[in-house]
Formats: sequence, C-alpha cells, structure tokens
Amino acid sequence: MFLLTSLVACLILAVVMPFLGRRVLERRIVFVDLALAQFAATGYAIGLATDTSGPLWAGGITVLAVFAFAALPYASKLPKEAVMGAMYAVAAAAGMVILTQLPHAEGHMSDLMFGSLLGASWFDLMVLAGLGVLAVVALRFAGDDSYSQRVMFYLALALAVVPAIHAVGIVLVFGMLLLPALAAWRGYQNGPVWLALIVSILGAVLGVFAAEYLDLPPSSSVVLALFLCGLPVFVWNVRKYA
Repeated sequence: MFLLTSLVACLILAVVMPFLGRRVLERRIVFVDLALAQFAATGYAIGLATDTSGPLWAGGITVLAVFAFAALPYASKLPKEAVMGAMYAVAAAAGMVILTQLPHAEGHMSDLMFGSLLGASWFDLMVLAGLGVLAVVALRFAGDDSYSQRVMFYLALALAVVPAIHAVGIVLVFGMLLLPALAAWRGYQNGPVWLALIVSILGAVLGVFAAEYLDLPPSSSVVLALFLCGLPVFVWNVRKYA
C-alpha cells in the first residue's frame, strides 16, 4: 500500500511539474518556485505552532507571496532572482524560528524538507491531482507580462506547490519542477515537453522502487533518480544545441 501511494504521488507530480518547470526556466526565475515552496512550508509551520490548519495557513501565506512577486515585472531592472532568493531566505528563517519552539523540532523540519511520502493518503493524492490539473490549466492564461497574468502564473505554481509540500517536501518539489525541464532544455529555449515528461516519469518510477528495495529515503531517492535519468539527456542536448 505504501509503495503504491508513493508511486502514485510521484507520478502525479511527474506529469504536472514539467509543464510548470518549463515556464520557470523560460522566464529565468528559478528561485520563484523555491521561494513559494518555502512560504508554504512556513505556513505549515505556523499551523503546527498554533495547532490550527497547516494547509490553510500555507495557502494563505503563499497567495500573499503570489501577489507580492507579481508586482515585479519580468522585464524589471531589479535582479528578480536576487529578490526571490532574499524572500526565500527570510521565509526559511521565519519557518526555522517557529519550528525550533516546538517539541520534536528536528522531526518537523525533516518532514517539511523531505515530506512524508510514505504517509500520503488517497485523499492527499486526489487533492494533489486536482490542484495539479488546475495549475496546468491556469498556465494557459499566463502568457504575457501584465500584472494579472503574472498573478495567474505564480498562482498556477502555488496550486501545485502547496499540496505537494505536504505530501513530498520541498526537496522533491524543487527537483521535480526543475530537473526534467532542465534536462530537456535546448540551447536558448525549452525542448519538447514529451522529453521532460519521459525523464520525470522514469525518474519517479525508478526512484520509488529504489527507495523501496534499497531502503533509501523516498524523496531523496526520487531526486537522485531524476538527476541520473536527466543527465544523459541534458549532456546530449548541450552537445547538439549549444
């Protein structure tokens, strides 16, 4: 049962995240997903500290971050990566301060970083899949550099990231978002989405089974499998399209 739910969770992310990751690379805003993920994690930490709904806090704080990030145009003279990296550092520090005040702080920190993939329920997976589909649909309305469409783009990321943090943790969300899309990158533009999907699905399957049969941490195992599956594709693309 644990193997099946872990595999389904990773396959859902493997299908959804490459679509989002391609847009992130296209806009050269790699830190945005990590920053949104960390804001979501800080929301979960507030929920733990106050004994209230972690997902509700995570969603609310992430939506505020979405509106803040959308105020920065893609063509802004400000270094976007630096701004988002700074916001990530602030959110991470705030989350750490909150978690250190709780009993079993190290366990909570580990859960936020690496998730509880083995403990994902079927309800968690339905939420993950439903919001993932909404995120991919929302991308269709996030084409230009207007404020409303920047909000839509960051909201699409948030829809996928917030439930994924709860299920698999920050590390796997970040890896699933970027590694397949980066592997498929060709020269100065995105490669075909099917190539990123092959890398992500293959990495998800191999990583989950490696974790099961080699007794490895599931999220870390999947990230390493994504890297190993994507590396030859990335090298081939660099040699052919550089």
